[in-house]
Amino acid sequence: MAKKLIFILVMALVLGALALGLFLLNRPAKAAEEAPPVLPDVEYIIDYRDEKYGGLASVTVSNEKGEYTVFPGDPPSIPGWEALITSTYSLTRILDSCASLSSRGLVVEEGDVAVYGLDTPRARAEIKTASGEGTTLFIGADVPDGAGIYVRLDGSSAIYQAGKWEMDYFFQGVFDFVGKELSPQLPDDGYGGFEFGEIILGGAVRPDGPVRVIHQEQTEVQPGRISNAYRISGPIEASLNLDKGYTILKSLPGINADRAVARLSGDEDLARYGLDKPYSTASVTGTLGQGLGGFSLLASKPDADGNVYICSQGGSLIYQMAASALPWLETGWWDLMDKMIILPFIDDIAQVELSFPGRRVNFNLSGEGDDLKVEAGGVVLDTKFFRSYYQSLLSAVYDEYTSDKIPPGAQPVMEIVYRYRDGRPPDRVSFYASSSRRVFTSLNGGRPFYTYSAYITKVQNDLDQLLEGKKVLPYL
Repeated sequence: MAKKLIFILVMALVLGALALGLFLLNRPAKAAEEAPPVLPDVEYIIDYRDEKYGGLASVTVSNEKGEYTVFPGDPPSIPGWEALITSTYSLTRILDSCASLSSRGLVVEEGDVAVYGLDTPRARAEIKTASGEGTTLFIGADVPDGAGIYVRLDGSSAIYQAGKWEMDYFFQGVFDFVGKELSPQLPDDGYGGFEFGEIILGGAVRPDGPVRVIHQEQTEVQPGRISNAYRISGPIEASLNLDKGYTILKSLPGINADRAVARLSGDEDLARYGLDKPYSTASVTGTLGQGLGGFSLLASKPDADGNVYICSQGGSLIYQMAASALPWLETGWWDLMDKMIILPFIDDIAQVELSFPGRRVNFNLSGEGDDLKVEAGGVVLDTKFFRSYYQSLLSAVYDEYTSDKIPPGAQPVMEIVYRYRDGRPPDRVSFYASSSRRVFTSLNGGRPFYTYSAYITKVQNDLDQLLEGKKVLPYL
C-alpha cells in the first residue's frame, strides 16, 4: 500500500513539471516589450558644456529695454547693480540657456529671415566663453503654436525653434531684476498695527502746508472714553480719525511699486520725473520699536493713465506705480481728522448747558455709573432717557469742509456747554446759521465747519420730550 502511495506522489510531481515546462515554452516572448525605450538624440542649437570652453565668461543681452552684461557666479551679477538686484533666477536662466540651448526642431537650412522676425531681432545675446570662443544668438518672432520662438546664430543661415519659456528671459531688462520695495514692511506681530512717532504729509498737493500727525502721551483712560494715541498738530489741531484716517496712514509701510524705470543719480533725474518739486511727500519717523526706522517718499503728479513716479529719499531707483495704490497721495488734514466734535465722558460732567435764542436749560449731574442723577429746573429726570439724549448731544459732527467764516456779530442758534467736575475749563460747541440745511459749527471759538441742520432740529425737538419724562432716541 505504501509503495502505491509513493508511486502516485512521484507521478504527480512528474506531471506538474511537464505542465510547467509546456507553459514556459509556449509563453509569448516579451523581451522586446521590457526593453527600455530608446530616447531620441537631443539636438543643441548652442552647446558650450565641453571642458575645452572653460565655461561661460559673459553674456551681453540687448533688447528694447536696453543692454546689460551678465557674469556667471554665485549668484550671477551685472556690474554696478549687485547691491540692487534681488532676483537672480532670470539671470541664471539666461546663462543656462547660453551654455546649452536645445532645439525644438530645425525650421529651414536657409530662408528669408524677415519671415521669422530675425531681420530685426527682438533680442540678442552675445555669448563669450572663457576660452575665447563665442557667438551671438538672435531671437525673433513667436512660433504660431505659441510654444516656441525662432532663433538663429550669427554666421549661420539655419533657423531653429527654441522653447518660448527659455527665450522669454532674454526680453527682460535690468530693471526687471531689481527690488520693488519702496518702504519697509511691517513686522508680522499678529496685531497688524502701525505705531509711529510722527508722520508729515507735504508736497504741492497740500496748499495749506504740511499735515503733521504726532503720537501723544496716553494718560489713564477711564471707562467709556475713546483712547486715541494720535493727533493732528498742523496745519490745524484735531484728533486723528482712528478708522479712516489711521487706515490711510497705515498704508505707508510695505509699499511695492509696479516697476523700476530709472536709476537715481542726482537732482537732474528727480527733475526729469517730476520729483524735484514733488506733488506729494510722506515722511515717517520714530516707528516706536517696530524696527522699521524712518523713511521718506516723494511722488509726482498722476499722469493721464493714473500713474505716478515715486522714489524713497536717499534711494537709488525711481519707480512707477498706480496712484490708486497710494491712499495718502492726495490726503489732506480734513480727510484724516476725527469729525466727532467732542466726546466728554458723562461721569466727568457736572453740568450741561443747552441754550437757544431766548431759552436756556441746565442739566445738573451728580453721582456716576448706575448712581448717576440728572436734574433740570428742580426736576429729577429719568437717567436712562437722559443718557439717550446725551448720546444725541455727543453726536454733533463736522459733516462738511468749508473755508467760509462765521459772519461778524452772528449769534449762535444753539450752544452746548460742558462743565466738568474736576474744574478744568468748560468746552463750548456753538452753532451759527448758514446756508440751507447746514449750520456753521465751532468748538471753543475755533475755525468752523458745516454740520447738517437736521442735527439742530433733532436736539430741539427731543428737549421738550425729555423734560416731559418721555423717551427719546439718539440722533445716530
